[in-house]
Amino acid sequence: MSDLDRAREFFKNDHYATDGLGAVIDDFGDDWAQCSMEILPHHRNALGGLMGGVPFTLADFAFAVATNFDKTPTLSLSSQISFLSQPR
Repeated sequence: MSDLDRAREFFKNDHYATDGLGAVIDDFGDDWAQCSMEILPHHRNALGGLMGGVPFTLADFAFAVATNFDKTPTLSLSSQISFLSQPR
């Protein structure tokens, strides 16, 4: 089993990100991860835009993959995201 398959198997237990959001691990390496998701209608707010928590959750999931797979558990003391335009 490849490291990517092992990471996907391990992080499938992050149900909020994988089941709720639909996040998937595309690739990762030492201290980085690339994750993606399909944007579905339930990810949108009342105005039709993407809920701000969606990209934040995807970023948080990528951080978890980059810092916690086969490593000492790591967490963020503070996280911030700045939206320069409305996500599509």
